[in-house]
Amino acid sequence: MSPELERLADFKAAELDHEQLLRHLAHELRQPLSGIESIAYYFDMILASAEPEVRQQCERLRRTVQQAHWLLEDASLSMKVEHAENGPVQLAEIFTRLGAQLALHEERNIELRMDPGVPPVILPVSLATQFCNHLLALYLGVGQALDPTLITMCAEPGGLRFEISAEVMSDPDDLLRLVDSPWPGSGLRRVIEAAGGSMRAESDGEALRISCLFSTP
Repeated sequence: MSPELERLADFKAAELDHEQLLRHLAHELRQPLSGIESIAYYFDMILASAEPEVRQQCERLRRTVQQAHWLLEDASLSMKVEHAENGPVQLAEIFTRLGAQLALHEERNIELRMDPGVPPVILPVSLATQFCNHLLALYLGVGQALDPTLITMCAEPGGLRFEISAEVMSDPDDLLRLVDSPWPGSGLRRVIEAAGGSMRAESDGEALRISCLFSTP
């Protein structure tokens, strides 16, 4: 084997080792984080009549744990993007299904506004549902969004305009930093851009708005 091929093989082996390490860490961290979240819920219940400052700290702890969960899921998305194959995905169907599940099991309101017959979009097919769940978790979990979370979809020449927005109880600027993290970028952004789309996130101080232009077949 030539020196160039040996270096390439060594590089790919190191890259695989790093990916496996990140997957292992993400898997191992989920259990202690879930334990901390359970403790926070317990404190929230037994301290229901405590001073407001104490209850606020319990809520802050829960949000911090949810943010850590979200970051792990975001890292998982980032690691999978390179090996996922792009194809047509019906975002309208996925969000309709997820919205019905949230209304039934968590009594959360997702308001969908869609043009009739919105086209499918290009996304990594194997990551589509994980991507949509991850996006909603940013709002409902980390952001503690107030109902309703509004999702709009409309066809544009050469693509589909997608927007999700809601007023959030968390600091919107903190959420923006999660979405617009430094290189290599958040998992959300990497999924969208890997499929030829674009994303923009912004806040007015109370609401978080993420706007995407997805490519269509």
